[in-house]
Amino acid sequence: MGFTTHSPDLFAGDFLLNLASEDDAHWERSIRELQRVVDTTREMQQHFTRGADARADSAGPVIVASLGGFTTDAFVAPAEREQMYARVAAGLARVDDSGVRLCAQTLPPYPWYMGGQLYCNLFVDPRDTAAFAEEHDRRLCFDVSHSKLSANYLGMSFAEATDLLAPHTEHLHLVDATGVDGEGVQVGDGEIDWAVLAQQLDAMAPGVSFIPEIWQGHVNDGEGFWIALERLEQWF
Repeated sequence: MGFTTHSPDLFAGDFLLNLASEDDAHWERSIRELQRVVDTTREMQQHFTRGADARADSAGPVIVASLGGFTTDAFVAPAEREQMYARVAAGLARVDDSGVRLCAQTLPPYPWYMGGQLYCNLFVDPRDTAAFAEEHDRRLCFDVSHSKLSANYLGMSFAEATDLLAPHTEHLHLVDATGVDGEGVQVGDGEIDWAVLAQQLDAMAPGVSFIPEIWQGHVNDGEGFWIALERLEQWF
């Protein structure tokens, strides 16, 4: 059995990982916490006998991380994103991720953290997300629910968003979405055209690992996850 890991967003003391933070102390701790996730993932490998995908044996397990870039009161001006992405890249350069595949997760415009809704500025727009991945040779976790919400928010077709993100995708979160903040929806109950998405992913991201990331999918012995897997079989 193979595995992937997901870095926590929240650490001890209500600390939110944010590699885009302008506060040096917060930025430094974010780097340390992410390094700890990487180190723990390496240690976990000894307990698994096979990889989650065809690249695992040579490239190591996937780690999914939400890298930050959120604000509390409003979105930043688009012109400010470049500097924020540079801060993220500088932080990632400090992390020794040899032997693992540390992937930046695509994010929704209005994430919920600690019971409150924030504004996410980075890894939301597929255009600058793909540009970051290309410039820094960083693979993505394409969370299709998050990115569908982002496409809705931006007024962009989800097919266009997928064309931009899929070539950089190393891992998938397959889950539906509604509107601009309805994430974690059961597959087939939201707005994603799964037939179109499956065709695009087969062409541009074949064989990548995935999970069905349904909200509360673990309840009743994973009922939500099993329903999602059964529904996905008609397209994938």
